[in-house]
Amino acid sequence: MLLLEAVAQLAAEGVKIELLFAGDGPLRPALEKRIAELKLGDQVRLGGWMSNDQVRAAMLNSRAMVLPSFAEGLPVVIMEALALHRPVVTTRIAGTPELVRDGESGWVVTPGSVEELTDALRQAATASRDELAKMGAEGARRVFEAHNSHTEADKLMRLFERAVTI
Repeated sequence: MLLLEAVAQLAAEGVKIELLFAGDGPLRPALEKRIAELKLGDQVRLGGWMSNDQVRAAMLNSRAMVLPSFAEGLPVVIMEALALHRPVVTTRIAGTPELVRDGESGWVVTPGSVEELTDALRQAATASRDELAKMGAEGARRVFEAHNSHTEADKLMRLFERAVTI
């Protein structure tokens, strides 16, 4: 619900922002209720279940992807967004700072900080297309460098080869 609080703050400031929640689950009724309470019907859309193609299209039509989690490992969705040249707004937890560098490939905030999240969303909403493109390119470079499927497959093959020769 912190994300909705941040969007409400930006809406009150007159910052143009739209948020799409991709996915569905047991929190939907609570989200719907809070969206109504905060009068965010024009800013927030619950997309429900979406196919991979729909998620990809949504990311490509977005300025940035937001994942303000309290607990994650290294979320694949962050890698997907960065690979699509989209900056990410996320929290400083687990492996996320490996890929999302604050001010370089997105914005990294303290988990639970509505103020930091609001500021990061404000920056994402008001950044120029050139700034977003530069951040997106840096994110894509980092994903390719650190999580390239060919490189990872080669590492796995070497591990198998060593295991067989032991």
